[in-house]
Amino acid sequence: MLVCQGSFLRLIFCACSVLLLGRELRGDWPGLLGPRRDGHAAAGAKIATNAPKELQPSWQLPAGQGYAGAAIRGQQAVLYQRDGNEDVLRLVDLKDGRVQWRTAFPAAYRHGLDEDKGPRSVPQIVDECIVIQSAAGGIHCVSLADGKPRWSRELRKEFAADEGYFGAGNTPLVADSMVIVNVGAKKQNAGIVALSLIDGKILWKATDADAGYASPILYSDANLSGSDSRLAIVPTRLTTYGIDPATGKVRWEFPFGQRGPTVNAATPIVLGNGHLLQTSNYGIGYVNAAISPGRVEIVRKGEELASQYATPVAVGDYVFASDGAENGGAGSYKCLQPETGKIVWEENGMPICHTIAIDAGDQSQLLILGVDGQLWLTPANARGFEPIWKTRCPPGLYRALPALSGNKLLVRSSLGASPQWMCFEL
Repeated sequence: MLVCQGSFLRLIFCACSVLLLGRELRGDWPGLLGPRRDGHAAAGAKIATNAPKELQPSWQLPAGQGYAGAAIRGQQAVLYQRDGNEDVLRLVDLKDGRVQWRTAFPAAYRHGLDEDKGPRSVPQIVDECIVIQSAAGGIHCVSLADGKPRWSRELRKEFAADEGYFGAGNTPLVADSMVIVNVGAKKQNAGIVALSLIDGKILWKATDADAGYASPILYSDANLSGSDSRLAIVPTRLTTYGIDPATGKVRWEFPFGQRGPTVNAATPIVLGNGHLLQTSNYGIGYVNAAISPGRVEIVRKGEELASQYATPVAVGDYVFASDGAENGGAGSYKCLQPETGKIVWEENGMPICHTIAIDAGDQSQLLILGVDGQLWLTPANARGFEPIWKTRCPPGLYRALPALSGNKLLVRSSLGASPQWMCFEL
């Protein structure tokens, strides 16, 4: 299935994030997909068992252009957007939205199929700094305390990388003192590049892979030790790589993707049994791969799950996920048993949805946000879609990934000339 041209394509930028390997990761939601970068909220997240029919924000701020979600540590939230000719990063108080500092960089992105020119990547709080990526492919590291820049590197410009359909949308993986980026520069063997987190210097380059819109993740084998146990899994436009983060050596790879006007945008997830699940739309479907630092084996392929850009979450033996494409008509929400490929249940007529898993006692819950602003809280079980409550956010399109800290949900809407950051207490 080919992707149609139009503004709906901007939604793919939600699949971008940073993951830490061998460094301290602190905060309730320090980057995209939460503290473990798997869609699970931090311990202590708790949502009330009832909600009003329509939510009202405890505070809100103009969101400018872009599709980057927020990052949270303690009572501080990091917001990233484009205002005019600047890409703006702000640290705000999570309680009331008051701005504590503001840092801006020249906004260099000009082209693409989407009229929105703002950043697509969620900021990542790393120790006492913040790592961000612009839509033009600039990597910036700033101080968490005051927002002062530590270093910047315009990687796509430096390596003459193709802008792709929508500019830079994947977000780097921070491994030890390295920042690993899917730059997509084929001619200079700079498909994937590692920078020093300290000063931004290049440490290694690997592959000639085009850039994708899904982000790298971490796999760590508990049965091994040292560098042999660690693997950076980097999904690119047409290939997924398992890479030694210390050296850039490719340990394994498998094809995933399709040429033509298609993208890989949903971030892969590691299942509890040492398997990797990756999904895409456009007739690609999903794969279930058995992985280790030294090998990969595709054990199942199927079309039962085909997510355009919303990343699934795994809870126990099941995967919960939005299925379909925003331009493909009515979608559905599914519970998949990845071991068998069986769809355990399916709720039809659903919008494209982002999912946050809340692990609370014996029964985990799912907080599900539709791009149309509908919001559900439902048990994460195999019985079916059984919402505890349903409510909705103010009018808008909610394509950016949400962030959850305690009972505070931080979202970003885009609608005409009035996009907003909004904080809800649930």
